[in-house]
Amino acid sequence: MMLLHPAVLSLMWCSAVVGGVALLAAATAVTIAVGWNPEDSSRRQLTRERRSLLVESGLRLVLGWQVVSLFLFVAAADHLHPLFAGAMCAAGTLNASPFGYPTLLVKIAVFVLCGLGLVLMRASAAAWTTGLVRFKHLFAVGLAAALIVENVIQFRYFNDLDPEVITSCCATIFRAGAGGVGADLAAVSTGTSRVVFFAGFVLTAGAGARYLVRGRSPVLFAAQVLPLTVVALVAVVSWVAPGFYRLPTHHCPFCLLSWRYGFVGHAIYGALALALVAGCGSWLVHALRTFDRFACIKPGIERRLCAASLAGFALFSLIAMWPTVTSVVRLEGY
Repeated sequence: MMLLHPAVLSLMWCSAVVGGVALLAAATAVTIAVGWNPEDSSRRQLTRERRSLLVESGLRLVLGWQVVSLFLFVAAADHLHPLFAGAMCAAGTLNASPFGYPTLLVKIAVFVLCGLGLVLMRASAAAWTTGLVRFKHLFAVGLAAALIVENVIQFRYFNDLDPEVITSCCATIFRAGAGGVGADLAAVSTGTSRVVFFAGFVLTAGAGARYLVRGRSPVLFAAQVLPLTVVALVAVVSWVAPGFYRLPTHHCPFCLLSWRYGFVGHAIYGALALALVAGCGSWLVHALRTFDRFACIKPGIERRLCAASLAGFALFSLIAMWPTVTSVVRLEGY
């Protein structure tokens, strides 16, 4: 039974504990959000302020764990692949159950939500205005609901795994013409994918530079971050991964995390995570200023997040182009 495997058991228990902390924080956050009044000097308001600090401490624990949890989940899936016939990496383990890839997508969504939560906690650490405090504590409620969904689907996935099931290897899943989303991504033309990605990067960098220099159009920059991240993920399957494998027919995005390729996948996905969270976080902080009547949020946070996002995309671009610069293998025509 997969639930008794040490890697799975550790991941499930940690997720359950963190989910419990999130629920307690959410229950307390509701009472704070409903009754918060900074102009009140009563004992009840003082209690709310103390509990608010407790909620923020609990949220930092939850957010920190969830940021790491995504990578641990993929590592656990990769660690389990020898138990399934046909699996060569995490791609096969995730394909061994219909809950595998939906669990991965949910964990990615929660990862982004938690990243934005860390930005929120950092930006509003000294905030006491009613709008910011209520937004922050209602965010805790939404986060708890997301964690419940994640824990349930993660349990369903690990509970559904059966070592007797014969699954598909990554070469089959991400093979052009095989059918499915992975095959469709692998079938994207290398040239088209490169042109679209670098064109999107230039446009996003231009919008970011305009925001950094002139302070204009922060929403325009943030609106381009998510589409560019999606295009970058398509590029990973289309031409980045085959470039590192030096094999035009090998498109697996999970094998990049292996020691055989210097764990380069961690740098690739880490750069994209930084770009996405920081880019969306810059818009979040900009939007929160509408609730910040007394300038509790320090100035310049949006610009630093914008710069971090651009740095993430630039790092991804440099890593992605490294095989093209250093290898004699060319992917054109595939």
